[in-house]
Amino acid sequence: MAFRSSLSIMRHKPFRLFVLARIISMSGSAMAPVALAFAVLGFDDRPNSLAIVLACNTVPQVVMLLVGGVVADRLSRRRVIVSGNLVSACTQAGVALLVASGTADVTRVAAFAVLAGGASALAQPAMNSLLPHLVEAGEIQEANALMRLPVNAVKIVAPALGGVLVALVGSEWTLAWDAASFAIAAALVGRIGISVREKRTSSVLRDFKEGWAAFSGRFWLWSYVASGTVVVALWLGGYQLLGPVVTQDRHLGAAAWGTVQGAFALGLFAGGFVSLRWKPSRIMVVCVCANLPCALPLLALAVGAPLVVVAAGAALAGIGLDIAIVCWHTVLQEQLPSEVLGRVNSLGSTGELMAVPLGYLAVGTTASTLGPTSVLVAGAAVMTLATLVLLLAPSVWAIRRRRPVGAGVL
Repeated sequence: MAFRSSLSIMRHKPFRLFVLARIISMSGSAMAPVALAFAVLGFDDRPNSLAIVLACNTVPQVVMLLVGGVVADRLSRRRVIVSGNLVSACTQAGVALLVASGTADVTRVAAFAVLAGGASALAQPAMNSLLPHLVEAGEIQEANALMRLPVNAVKIVAPALGGVLVALVGSEWTLAWDAASFAIAAALVGRIGISVREKRTSSVLRDFKEGWAAFSGRFWLWSYVASGTVVVALWLGGYQLLGPVVTQDRHLGAAAWGTVQGAFALGLFAGGFVSLRWKPSRIMVVCVCANLPCALPLLALAVGAPLVVVAAGAALAGIGLDIAIVCWHTVLQEQLPSEVLGRVNSLGSTGELMAVPLGYLAVGTTASTLGPTSVLVAGAAVMTLATLVLLLAPSVWAIRRRRPVGAGVL
């Protein structure tokens, strides 16, 4: 009954269109990394060439997220999302054409990657800021959870399907579907009859200062992001970088690591169901504690645990992480005024992403010197400490779920 009640928010047509657009665009985005990797390796098999392309996609996201936050609070959020999707469609279509025509090289593909990363960063704060206006005030957590459930399901299936498509029809056609998925998503979002735009007459610089004041003036908010800066960098460095290394060292192979990744994805999916049913009052406390299981797969890898134990740790990490993400988006959308939501979202995302490149470098370098085991144990310990210390803050315990004033379907 609780699940059926949660599904009742699908009665809102704007929300249905928003969810469908996200599912379709994600179906292409989840396949694209496989297609892009094989496309780049097809014309340049040097590992650093693929690294350049990936970096060119990531760096603009960190830079442009701050701009995206200001844009989301000044312009029509629906139109910002549509524009971002259309730019992404054009960039992926451009890469597909380069690969199909045999004219692709690192410079050209990297240039498109820069544009794609920038477009994604500009649209992301607008997406997070528009969602609360698509449902009723008391349905925000269900909306966030239902947004993530099908997206996580797509993440489970799409990468494998992308590999099959690359093998059957080539990277260019898989990238072409990615382009088409963005175009379809833009068309669907364009049909949403809500175009939230905050009335602002101040300068862009003043807007940024106001966003920073809203961000820095809430200890529970910026301390969580600061903790996330450490946790995300160590998690990605330990799990995504050292995970495959340790698996290979134990002669388990890619299939074993694929099993662990699948368990993590299933955990994310299960976490969405938990978030549909469980609505904790002290939502920030739950948000913090739900990040603790992320240390489990790192510890399992460090002690040489059996594959099933590593997979179980990854599944628990996925469950916790999805609960934390849903709670975080919900608490921001409930506690913050709509007029600053885009800027605060962008500051939070930037804070969590800014240390990722350094985390990869530090973890990789240290592991080469001290060995992966020591780094995994230290990383798990620091992640746990950086999370638990937040529970010492009274403001974290003081945040409770509430109905935002003036919210609802606009």
